[in-house]
Amino acid sequence: GLLPGRTGFAVNFILEEGQRYRVENIDVSSEIENIDIEALQQTFDFGDEGWYDVRALEQGLLDITNTLGSFGYAFVSVEPEVVTNPETGFLDIAVRIGKARKNFVERIEIVNNVRTLDSVIRRELELVEGDAFNQIKLDKSIRNVRNLGFFSDVSVRNLAGSSEDQTITQVIVEEQSTGELSLGIGYSSLESASVALGIDERNFLGTGRAFSFSADVSNKRANVRVGLAEPYLFGRNLTGRASVFNDRVKRSTVSTNSTGVDFGVSFSAADDIYHRVDYELSQSKTTEKSTKATSITGENGKTILKSAARYTVGQDKLDSRFDPTEGTLLELRQELAGIGGDAQFYKVTLRGAYYRPFNFNTFFLGTRGRIGTVSGLGEDVTQSQRFFLGGRDVRGFDLSGIGPRDTGSNTAVGGNSVMSGTVELVSSIGLSQDLNMRWTIFSDFGSVWGTDFPNGVTGADDSSIRTSLGVGLLWDTVVGPLSFYWANPVSKESHDQTKTFQFSIGTRL
Repeated sequence: GLLPGRTGFAVNFILEEGQRYRVENIDVSSEIENIDIEALQQTFDFGDEGWYDVRALEQGLLDITNTLGSFGYAFVSVEPEVVTNPETGFLDIAVRIGKARKNFVERIEIVNNVRTLDSVIRRELELVEGDAFNQIKLDKSIRNVRNLGFFSDVSVRNLAGSSEDQTITQVIVEEQSTGELSLGIGYSSLESASVALGIDERNFLGTGRAFSFSADVSNKRANVRVGLAEPYLFGRNLTGRASVFNDRVKRSTVSTNSTGVDFGVSFSAADDIYHRVDYELSQSKTTEKSTKATSITGENGKTILKSAARYTVGQDKLDSRFDPTEGTLLELRQELAGIGGDAQFYKVTLRGAYYRPFNFNTFFLGTRGRIGTVSGLGEDVTQSQRFFLGGRDVRGFDLSGIGPRDTGSNTAVGGNSVMSGTVELVSSIGLSQDLNMRWTIFSDFGSVWGTDFPNGVTGADDSSIRTSLGVGLLWDTVVGPLSFYWANPVSKESHDQTKTFQFSIGTRL
């Protein structure tokens, strides 16, 4: 009705909830021969109690369409009919699959790539012109293109070709800035002020080549790294990488200066399996001014030449490398030092992740973790070869805030073994969709322990698990991603260093 003073109208919506129904029967029929009808019926999930939910129906229809697409049917009609029985409170669902022919890819068109070269996108596609249409390969292709990180949106559209058994597949992209300038300014009681600067270009001149520069400076560290990456090296499925670096770290009375180069290649194999081989040649020098520990580093005053090879193998089934919401990741990394040089050790790290959406993609559950150990080959493991834990790995603790510490200076000395993990729930429920904001509730846990130089070290062999609980706010803004985390340690040791609040910002060029 009209508001007082004729200032506007009041619109009232009257909703009648109606009767709820349980699903009694699901019948799937198909005009396409040699289709496993029983398997298609199992795609519908209405929960343990069987309450009808239109979202579950739509998801089941989409799953059937994708399954038929994997068999080569690009254009197929899947129509549902819902028949209710108010007297019994049950309903029946009849799904009719229309007649269709298997299709072949007549042409692939790349649309809207105003900067990125066609070839950069096409080499990520699992389908080529002339192939039998396959929805699974097409979905994998779209995921590959998204994982490039060059586009804000990637979608696909299938059009009718020159004949009934031909299809034209359009890959539609929306270009985004691939240059990124990240600037971080922070302060902590241990490091005072710190400044971090990073410049990345992931798609130089639309060729897919990458360049990066990073610098992280405070009164206790100065790390500089320059890197290059060449995808499809020598025209093959190889990514070549090379970088030079200089790292200077001061932990109370201990200072380390490292300079070196590393380079390597990586490639992907079948079933989302990837391999990476790297080689590092570096020189470092660690000095201790004074300490109760007779040699917490094992490197005091020495110039250590490190010559090490690394091999990484993993399987990545995540839907996104940058913001995963579904899938799994499992990776094993091994490092062998002693191919010449002074350092001699074997280091192995295993990490994994699992993400799953539920309640029709309104909530996302994520878990991730890692374990690692390092062993000397005929000599003790020194400080620069050990693991450190805290900061982003276990929020609520400061950088290197967990684990063994020098009794005299309270400096973190690292450990020969490490484990850490995270369980988190992410959602945008209750927040404005226009702001691209999400909240998270999480629990982090972990421990680092063991040292070959235990004298004068507090907690040298203490493997007790530290745990934190926290909340966070994730915000995708026009100037880049922002994250805010508040975490409180619920189990810790007296020598650990804590940090309740963490904040980071990235600014795109």
